[in-house]
Amino acid sequence: MAEPRVTDIRGLDLAVRDLAASVDFYARLWGLEEASRDADTVYLRATGQEHHVLALHQGPKIEILAANYAAPDKAAVDALYAKAVAAGADVLDAPHALPGAAGGGYGFGVRTPDGIRQMISSDVERHTRTIVDHRRPRKFSHVVFRSADYPQLEEFLCDILGFKLSDRTDGIDFFRCSRDHHSVALGKIAGPGLHHMAFELPDLDGLMGASGRLKMKGYPIEWGVGRHAGPGHNVYSFFVDPNGIATEYTTDMDQVDDATYPYRSAEEWRSAPMQPCMWGMGIERSEKLLLARTGKLIEELNRSCTDAISQKLAS
Repeated sequence: MAEPRVTDIRGLDLAVRDLAASVDFYARLWGLEEASRDADTVYLRATGQEHHVLALHQGPKIEILAANYAAPDKAAVDALYAKAVAAGADVLDAPHALPGAAGGGYGFGVRTPDGIRQMISSDVERHTRTIVDHRRPRKFSHVVFRSADYPQLEEFLCDILGFKLSDRTDGIDFFRCSRDHHSVALGKIAGPGLHHMAFELPDLDGLMGASGRLKMKGYPIEWGVGRHAGPGHNVYSFFVDPNGIATEYTTDMDQVDDATYPYRSAEEWRSAPMQPCMWGMGIERSEKLLLARTGKLIEELNRSCTDAISQKLAS
């Protein structure tokens, strides 16, 4: 029997301080659509069949709550659970039926060595209606975590969830669980936390149209539009959302397979021409984006909220 592994990334769960404003940004401007809601949580879908790619939860502070992955079936979920238990991972619960508002299905949660919840599930409801609009995301593409403990987190991804290492660079290492070159990457910045998240557009024209929509609504492109000269070679444009989160539109990522993809080291990628953008245009990153990817913008927003509450209580 083949070693059990996750087969795709579904999306993320985020806690936000202003749920209404966050839903407005991601539904009205970013291009997602409300799929369902439950109490203080809104589930947003892309144009594809996945039930939702982003779950926004009202909370006391802005933070990543979970990354969500697909497994082929219930047997695979059970096998991944058994592997996590055997490895001594921080398993949060046994496989069980999942909430209907989140698309149902069957799954369990486990924490990474640095404490971020990972949810593995199968049999989640899928939409029968797809949306035809190439200026809107069709799926969740990838997440990059900040990590202070690389070896442990890499072992967790590969040994427990079944990811494969695609490439290493000086700043980020890339891991795959499907044909996409990477679905998860680890940024060599003090963590734990979210470095950035990315949503896939169908094509370059759609990415340009979506990027223009954001720019016209007052959200400047913080990096791009460009094509990575490094791993994945995907086209990108980066923004910072109202929560201080670095958020990416991407398209045309390399499609790879385990049998033929040639892993390359950081030293090999260092010699790639015109880093970090093949076109030579998307070179400069904004200061705001750099702060967002280190988590400092989120820290500032959370601190300002805490200070405001303290001042109100003291008055």
